[in-house]
Parts: sequence; structure tokens; C-alpha cells
Amino acid sequence: MRREAGFTLVEVVIVMVIMALLITAGIVWAVPWLGREDARSAAYMIQSNLQLARIQAVNRNRSCRFVVDSQSGVLQVIDLNDPSTSTDDVVLEQATIPRTVSFADPSGGAAVTLVSMGGTRYEATFAADGSVTEGAGVINLAGGSRYERLTLFGAGGVRTEVWDGAAWNSGS
Repeated sequence: MRREAGFTLVEVVIVMVIMALLITAGIVWAVPWLGREDARSAAYMIQSNLQLARIQAVNRNRSCRFVVDSQSGVLQVIDLNDPSTSTDDVVLEQATIPRTVSFADPSGGAAVTLVSMGGTRYEATFAADGSVTEGAGVINLAGGSRYERLTLFGAGGVRTEVWDGAAWNSGS
């Protein structure tokens, strides 16, 4: 009599258990990694928008503003046209950072130290020469186990740093 080829129930169960363990291990590793990458991406997005506000202020020869809402994660670059009135302001760029990223300082300080517009909105204003007329300060982000800090200087430059568990360091 000829035997039929196939798998026993025990073999199928063992393969399924091994696959479940591998998938679980992959998820456990991937979720924090995705959070860290979201924090890195958000820092890059904020830095790009700060630089865009500065470039637009110089190109347009008038003040432009960078605005961040720490609750919704919305970033805006605004051409102020006439700084004495807000009715003629033009939004040049708008972006939203990932929901997996929050504004937080690992040392317990203020997450954002730009000029407060009230509530959870903060701003930095760039003059026509590219300098920051108001709002120089820091923006701290957290995603996964990664903390990023962007420092906006009065001259208009931006420095990005990463928290290593004890101090802020420049690097990746």
C-alpha cells in the first residue's frame, strides 16, 4: 500500500508557533524604531520649515513667520506682508508632523521656548536680513525612545541635537 505525502498536525502547529514568534519579535523591534524615525523625520521637517521662513524673508525683503502648534503638530510658514495687521498674511507652507511624535523635553523643561502666541501655538519671526527678530529658542521632540532638539539662534541658524540619555549631542 502506498503512503500519501503530507504534513502532520504537530508539524503544522510547530511551524505556526515559530512564525508567530518571529512576527512578534519583528513587531517588538519595529515599533520603537518607527517612533525614532518619526522623531528624526519631524526634526528634519521643522528644520526645513525654519530655513524656508528665513529664505522667504530674505527673498521677499519682508518679515516671515514660522508657527508651530505643539498640540496638533501643524507647522506654518507665513508671509506677514504688513506686520501691523494680520488680515493680509499669506500661508506659504503648511505641514503636519506625525502623530507618533510629541513635544517633550527629557530633562523636564519647556518643550518649546519660541514666542508664545497663546495656548499651544509658538512662533519665530524672521526679518528681511534673515535674522530672528523674535522667537529664538528651542523645540524639543520625542518619538519612540528618541529625543531631538532644534535650537533657533538670533542670527537665523538652526542646530539639531539628539539626547543620549544624559546630555544633548550633535549627530545622528
